[in-house]
Amino acid sequence: MNDQNLSSLQNWNAFWDYHLGAWDGQWTRYKPSGELSESFLSNRSFESDPEKKIINQFNQYFYNHGEHEEKRWTYSFKDHCKKDGFMHPASDYMRGLSFRDGSAAWLVLQAKKEQYFPMELFLTNKNVRCSVGMLYGVDGELQRTACIRERRKDLDDSSWSNTSELVPPWENRNQWHGITQIIDTDLTRSSINTTFEMKPQTNEEEYFFPDNIVLRCPARITLNQKFTITGIWLESKNHLKTIKAFYGNDSKLIDVRFSIYNHK
Repeated sequence: MNDQNLSSLQNWNAFWDYHLGAWDGQWTRYKPSGELSESFLSNRSFESDPEKKIINQFNQYFYNHGEHEEKRWTYSFKDHCKKDGFMHPASDYMRGLSFRDGSAAWLVLQAKKEQYFPMELFLTNKNVRCSVGMLYGVDGELQRTACIRERRKDLDDSSWSNTSELVPPWENRNQWHGITQIIDTDLTRSSINTTFEMKPQTNEEEYFFPDNIVLRCPARITLNQKFTITGIWLESKNHLKTIKAFYGNDSKLIDVRFSIYNHK
């Protein structure tokens, strides 16, 4: 197996080694203004063959007005494990990049004219996971944001609340120190020592979701201008995780960075 195939396999396994199983969750979507749009319950279930080369995904959505929706997809290692990430069966231009603990990014490799730009960034801790998402329209304008909080099915306890509304912005003045893992677009992996402060960039919008989850993203994506989209989770008063997707001046993905921080 050559290095590229090995990198693709490592990326594929990093996601499915963690995310297989059934996940009960609450999806909450918001308008760009921060106003609550909708909130509903879900179950996302992933099953595989013994070699994890065929993955079946079954999503169920339970809406507050009683409607029930289902979606199914099948991933195959042969068709969906690509040299630049694994492909979602519903979108041939989206790719998945995953870290060893299951933290991951579903994203578009390049922002293009007249193309929708969705993204979902996952952060994980054993049997719970959260993700932040956003959708930009063909004009580059932010159409909506989302926060999804999930736990493995039949888990007796979960740290997630039932709150849906955005919470007031909070500050954390700690100086955070940690390790950042990096995945480049050719799936090369590296790590560096980094620090973090809760200071947004001037061109970013901030959305403070319940349970200490934060999304930072631009209000508009402009082609041929660099931008960053970030998910933040203050897991406890002493532990913080971030995942960031960096795009360059050509609107192409540079890399995805996952960080685990502690403060001293």
